Amino acid sequence: MRVALSGITVRFGELMAVDDVSLTIEPGEIHAILGENGAGKTTLMNALFGLVRLAAGTITIDGTERRWSSPQDAIRAGLGMVHQHFMLQDTMTVLENIVLCAEPVGRLGFVDFATARRRLHEKAETHGISLPLGRQVGALSVGEKQVVEILKLLYRDAEVLILDEPTSVLTPEEKDRLFSVLRSFRAEGKAIVLITHKLDEVMESADRVSVMRGGRLVSSSPLAATSKERIGREIIGGELPSPRTRGEYRPGETVLSVEGLRIASRAGSVGPISFEVRAGEILGIAGVSGNGQAELVQALVGLKRPLSGEIALFGRRLDTLDIAARRRIGMSYIPEDRQRTGLALAATVSENANAGREDARAYTRGPFLNRAAMARFARGLIDRYRIRVAGPHARAATMSGGNKQKLVVGRELARATPLTIAENPTWGVDIGAMDFIHGELMRMRDEGHAVLLVSTELDEILALSDRILVMYEGRIAGEVAGREADRERIGRLMTSRAEALPEVA
Repeated sequence: MRVALSGITVRFGELMAVDDVSLTIEPGEIHAILGENGAGKTTLMNALFGLVRLAAGTITIDGTERRWSSPQDAIRAGLGMVHQHFMLQDTMTVLENIVLCAEPVGRLGFVDFATARRRLHEKAETHGISLPLGRQVGALSVGEKQVVEILKLLYRDAEVLILDEPTSVLTPEEKDRLFSVLRSFRAEGKAIVLITHKLDEVMESADRVSVMRGGRLVSSSPLAATSKERIGREIIGGELPSPRTRGEYRPGETVLSVEGLRIASRAGSVGPISFEVRAGEILGIAGVSGNGQAELVQALVGLKRPLSGEIALFGRRLDTLDIAARRRIGMSYIPEDRQRTGLALAATVSENANAGREDARAYTRGPFLNRAAMARFARGLIDRYRIRVAGPHARAATMSGGNKQKLVVGRELARATPLTIAENPTWGVDIGAMDFIHGELMRMRDEGHAVLLVSTELDEILALSDRILVMYEGRIAGEVAGREADRERIGRLMTSRAEALPEVA
């Protein structure tokens, strides 16, 4: 199936999200679309999939112009899309999620799950996909949930597969498995569109690369006709940022101490875990996703009550304090899940930017909120972090995923607390924003703040951390000084506690 987009234009009020973009998606190729946060990548594909209304332009499939009244029309035409935030029902099984809204009906009017199971088994086997269809989706890992979304597309006979930031939170093994499946799709003649920020993955897997900036198409060419450096320059509209270097490591007093912490998890329990974070340092926690990092962070910030152990901030026990109290005495938190934990999507950008600041005198007028002051603060974050949004009074839900992330990071770092817990802080952001966020975390460290960086991106851990702890199967597998760390050494610890290295101070 050949798809041609011609003169596509999308507006959200006064914001020009996509401006006169034309490109072609060919069968049997992996087509990567790159660009800064808010460049229009996802909006362009949402327009193709019937999720947003076109202000101008045409969609042509195999030479025939098509118009969608809803995504169901696009699905019936052979298009499928896996969104950055999965559209799954956690309380339903894998099979139930896959057939939802496309259920095969038997002679008596009941859903014919046996037929659906047989059909899925054939398609999954063809592409080397294996997943228990009877498991509840809520019990699956992120990588397994993505497989469910891909199986949904196969079940609906999609010929064009659109994946929005498909590897943002996958483990290295899950990434390899995903691209193996995508290559199988390509060999079958399907067209795959990858919306992504990760240049290395593009260079390894894509056949064609299109770059967008400011809602317009900058370039579109075969991968062989371009280079990683050229793509990077086109994305940011200038030279790539130079690699950042850490200043001299001068740790101060202990800010956060954790002793013998145990937390309940689906696999039983995480821990016991003991460590400390000092002023003027970035302590990185590395590990393959699902090895207890999420439970550890939830316990530290107050989202989960530990089974045992102690957490203290400047020696003050946090066990009985709720989330708000922990924030008041000096803790900031950049959560991994910006959709559910980081933002109130129905609220405005201004309201989200000022969340947790309502009791500050600068943002109140007597018993009322000072909306003008709140908007000024939000505008400062928008400018500083280059957040692409209509303005402080726009709803948070209208922003792209990367711009939502920048809003959360900006809000939390602006609090300048003694301790910042950053959980995958650059998830889904472009290379320019990633460099800026890394610089802000280093600035906090250099100014004497303590930063606990929890990330599944090994390059991020290696670039920023003064000390690195590695988690494996719910426990600390080992500790490595940042100056002595490399991918091989950390990688061994991430995959087997049996190879743990001696701890270093």
